[in-house]
Amino acid sequence: MKKIFGFTLAEVLITLGIIGVVAALTIPTLMANYQKQVWINKLKKTYSVLNEGYKQIMVNQGCTDMICTGFMPDDVVLNFDNEEAKNKFITTFKLTNVNSAQWDYAIKKGDDLCGSNATFSGCIGTGGTYGISGSTADGAIIAFGAHVFAGGLVLVDTNASRGPNEFGRDIFVFAYTDKMITPFYSKAHLDWVAANSSGSITNSEDERKQAVEQGCSADSGLACAEKIIMDGWQMNY
Repeated sequence: MKKIFGFTLAEVLITLGIIGVVAALTIPTLMANYQKQVWINKLKKTYSVLNEGYKQIMVNQGCTDMICTGFMPDDVVLNFDNEEAKNKFITTFKLTNVNSAQWDYAIKKGDDLCGSNATFSGCIGTGGTYGISGSTADGAIIAFGAHVFAGGLVLVDTNASRGPNEFGRDIFVFAYTDKMITPFYSKAHLDWVAANSSGSITNSEDERKQAVEQGCSADSGLACAEKIIMDGWQMNY
């Protein structure tokens, strides 16, 4: 008679226990990496939408920069006190719920830009006639702000108010120049500030990279968009 070999109950339980331990150790990491990739993909999309819309405004005006369009009269920041300019931005970016109170939600890790207990729409001054905040067709929020901190800023929440509403995760800071929208503390941003400000800024590329690292840390999320791009579109933090 042929013998049939099998596993004992103890062996099965031990095997299941090992599988459970391995799963407990690896699944959280896999989920975290997946979530990071989701945030990165949304950042890429929003970054593209920002620059496509910005360039389209210039094309529609027959210009190669924002100064020519008349929307940047002081050569540094956009003038959203002008209703014509505001409406062109709203139309071009297809913004809805413009300057809505629903964008007045709390954000995390923004103290170095917005102060403590900051809200998204209040962070860079988008209320009234001095800025624009609104949602895009793909569910992001874009806020062109009147707050002048090293030039004009654009704050984006890539997945609206769904969370975690944290700088460096779903919320990122950009700056605009006369020709483009670029990550905060990118070389293009600093070159623009240097050409239009009397203040001192980082001079060497090594100093800039060091500042980017410091600007995307446990205490700050200002430069995280630039760090992600510098790291080859990886969220290494």
